[in-house]
Amino acid sequence: MEILIFILAIFFAVNMGASSFAASLSAAVGSRSITRMNAWLLYIILIVLGAVLLGKEVSVTLSKGIIPGNILTAKSVIIILFAATLSLFTANLMHIPQSTSLSTIAAICGVGLFYHQVNWSKIQYLSICWILSTIVAFILIYFLAIYVYPPRKINFWVYEKVIQHGERLKWFVILSSGYNVFAQGTNNVANVVGPLVGARMLEPMTGLWIMGIIFGLGGLAFTGPLITTSERIVPLGLLTATIINFISGSITLVASYLGIPQPAVIIYTMAVFAISLIKQGKELTLQNPITKKTFFTWCINPIITVCVSYCLSILFLNEAR
Repeated sequence: MEILIFILAIFFAVNMGASSFAASLSAAVGSRSITRMNAWLLYIILIVLGAVLLGKEVSVTLSKGIIPGNILTAKSVIIILFAATLSLFTANLMHIPQSTSLSTIAAICGVGLFYHQVNWSKIQYLSICWILSTIVAFILIYFLAIYVYPPRKINFWVYEKVIQHGERLKWFVILSSGYNVFAQGTNNVANVVGPLVGARMLEPMTGLWIMGIIFGLGGLAFTGPLITTSERIVPLGLLTATIINFISGSITLVASYLGIPQPAVIIYTMAVFAISLIKQGKELTLQNPITKKTFFTWCINPIITVCVSYCLSILFLNEAR
């Protein structure tokens, strides 16, 4: 059974890595500051560093903060990993960036509902944090970007600097993307490590090292989410790429410090939508099929994940109740 658990954990980590790759480096790739292969090499190094240095608090939250650790048995971990992996795998096939934290917590809640042991106060707290952080990121990015776009008298000096220092700005985009990658590592790797730690199958630090590397390999597995956020919503320029990386990365780092599993992919994609509203306008952004598909997936995917996890619990956990 443990072999099956680790196979599922690996597959889950790979799928998470694909979504997080899109959320952290699409700005640099979309602005042509770095090639996709070099972006992946940067990604795998910084993901592991972020996970090892600052990923422990989020692992603790996921291992015992949402449901009691004593119900995280081998069978329940299999159900959690299967339901969460199915959620992410489906989103990756649809080329939609999906939150790894949301999928993991939805799967954990499915098992918790079966045992009637969900920490609803923690879920409420997390939900408030998610909503506020997403709104704050959207507003900050929107108003910062609206200052620099479109070019006009008040901001023309910015474009003069961009023209004069275009190559340097590309490096700054790469550095800010690396900062965002590191932030992703501090939060998202814990989604696969948390359930394994709760079931006492791995020590937190060992899990963060191993799953961090596997997580990084996921950046090459699915390229659809990367293309969606870097090209299909709106092409990203050097200035907007830097703004998105700095704000979304900073919010994720704060969440990791507080032990909050953060839907960083959603925050990042919402930031891209904010840029799209400015560059393409409200009508074109909302009519974009990718916009509709993304929001529909975000809404329905966690609900389906909870249901899948709960139904599997009914089928396989009755004797342990």
